[in-house]
Amino acid sequence: MFFALRDLRTARGRFALITGVVLLLSVLVAGLLGLTAGLAHQSVSALRALGSGDSDFVLPADEDGAVDLDRAALTGEQLDRVTAADPSAVPVGVARIRVDDGTETGASAVAVGLGGPVGSLTPPSPGEVLTSTGVDDELGAEATELRIEGGALGVAGSAGDLWHSHTPVVVTDLATWRELAPRGGAATAVAVSSASSGSTTAGLTVVDPEGLVSSLPSHRAENTSLNTMTYMLLAVTALVVGAFFAVWGMQRRRDIAVIKALGASTATVVRDSVGQAAIVLAVGIGTGVGIAALFGAVAGGAVPYIVSPATTVFPAALLAVLGLAGAAVSLRPVVTADPATALGALR
Repeated sequence: MFFALRDLRTARGRFALITGVVLLLSVLVAGLLGLTAGLAHQSVSALRALGSGDSDFVLPADEDGAVDLDRAALTGEQLDRVTAADPSAVPVGVARIRVDDGTETGASAVAVGLGGPVGSLTPPSPGEVLTSTGVDDELGAEATELRIEGGALGVAGSAGDLWHSHTPVVVTDLATWRELAPRGGAATAVAVSSASSGSTTAGLTVVDPEGLVSSLPSHRAENTSLNTMTYMLLAVTALVVGAFFAVWGMQRRRDIAVIKALGASTATVVRDSVGQAAIVLAVGIGTGVGIAALFGAVAGGAVPYIVSPATTVFPAALLAVLGLAGAAVSLRPVVTADPATALGALR
């Protein structure tokens, strides 16, 4: 590593530039992943709570498959067919509502029928609601009742940090939900045991918990767009690092040939070059991911951002692998440097 470290000190401007570029790319990748995770939480955390158990879900279907969750509505006859096939089935409801707190705060009502819980959600007593932290932030954690659709419902406790389509959630029983969302049908979906999930009939289909999440169209579009940008940034990182070290390898080809003439093996020179790239990547990626994590910790209350191993450790490791792969691909000038040619040029 002597030659690599000496290079870093001698050409500190060039290496500072590429380290800065890697740093910025790391901030963008880690920031996008943190934002994607935060937006996903505020979009489907209630659905993930419903799907956290071992149940599948029956949804209404058309010729294209499961109906989008925003317009899914089971009729009473469909609900009876499902419960007849699986006596342990539990209907659930999901619908947008407005809380009449003077400003008509947007919210989502998630209901669990008799026989619950479903996943981690347990219904309150009839005529009561469980409020999420988002509702508490809007109305105050000390509120003892909510006025929804002109009626008053008692607050029985907290539902945790649950969101649906970027609106805070209130959890109710199914009978109360039908009063709050009369256009939602008898239920939105039915949680059934996996063993009986194949017993559906025409107009119905069964999805697993991930299928329930993907049936929300806004989440699909949002998640696809952000993930596409992340993949493009990862590809750009590998390309930029590879291009830099390819040019740098060509510029110092004669120096490497002289080192080979003095007895250094090709494997030693390759390790030296890859180690140089590893130092640049470690400094750039470590600093960039750290900045993104610090931003998430500071601004997490103002923007939907999640700091977790999946948004820090994972992107750092992935960027390091892609960066080293790009640097390894660019090693041809290092490997093919000819000691005889270098010594002849020096003469």
